[in-house]
Amino acid sequence: MGNITYRFDGGACTTAFLHSAFNFILPYIEGSAQYNAYNFSRTYRNFANSTAALTRVSSFICPSDTEAAPSPEGFVWTNQNSYAMSRGQQENLYFNWVTGSTFPDPNSPYYSTCNYGGGDGVFMPDGVVKIQGITDGTSNTFLFGEMSRFPNEPAGSHFNFGNIAGAFGGPVWGAASTAWPGDVRPTAGAFVIPLPNSPADTTGNLIGSCFAAAIQPPDWYNPVLNASGLPSCKKLGQWAFRSFHPGGLNFAFADGSVKFIKNSVDWSTYRALGTRAGGEVVSADAY
Repeated sequence: MGNITYRFDGGACTTAFLHSAFNFILPYIEGSAQYNAYNFSRTYRNFANSTAALTRVSSFICPSDTEAAPSPEGFVWTNQNSYAMSRGQQENLYFNWVTGSTFPDPNSPYYSTCNYGGGDGVFMPDGVVKIQGITDGTSNTFLFGEMSRFPNEPAGSHFNFGNIAGAFGGPVWGAASTAWPGDVRPTAGAFVIPLPNSPADTTGNLIGSCFAAAIQPPDWYNPVLNASGLPSCKKLGQWAFRSFHPGGLNFAFADGSVKFIKNSVDWSTYRALGTRAGGEVVSADAY
């Protein structure tokens, strides 16, 4: 299970496709016509994919979520989605595995996929996780989780959308700057380093702290304590799973079950549920 990121062409990475898993599962939720309208050999923002990408899928929108603004004409083709792929702990949308000064780096991992790849969740860029690869057990591993808009989402915001797997500057698109300073958000995927339903970073301070330096393998957890005595990335809402449900949010597990995870879940338990092969033993009564 994964998504398409970059095209590797003659030692250069020239084209970002960014098609998400939500596009690929359309045939399994009676969306074959929309799936067939996608041309996966074209990029996420190619006009050939505009019809499919602008078609809203009701199954992908939670009734409790607020409504996103339509995709702005001439920008990128998006449709709203209240859910996200579980990408585990390692950030694999914003950073890659390049350790040298060139991109792509032949001396770094995943050179053939433009140094994008890996991750310890069920979803990753340019890669596939099979059931037998979920050695922590399918009943103990997140597959998808809720990723709603924020209660204080800026007016005119186009987030959230799920047909594109990437990291984008926040709203409002077309403005001189984002409504919240330094606002960068992943789309179609979320991580278990931030606690569930963490608030949005409206100052840019947490984002700046979390991504001040890339760590190899790509991991953005900053152990430096913030003013509240918590590692800053634990409260980075833009990268978190979230919902409008009181007290927590719903996750689809890899065995097909859906369970409600409380906001008060122990952080170590939560992180264990987000990894597919961490070797942790998690009891159902722990969450």
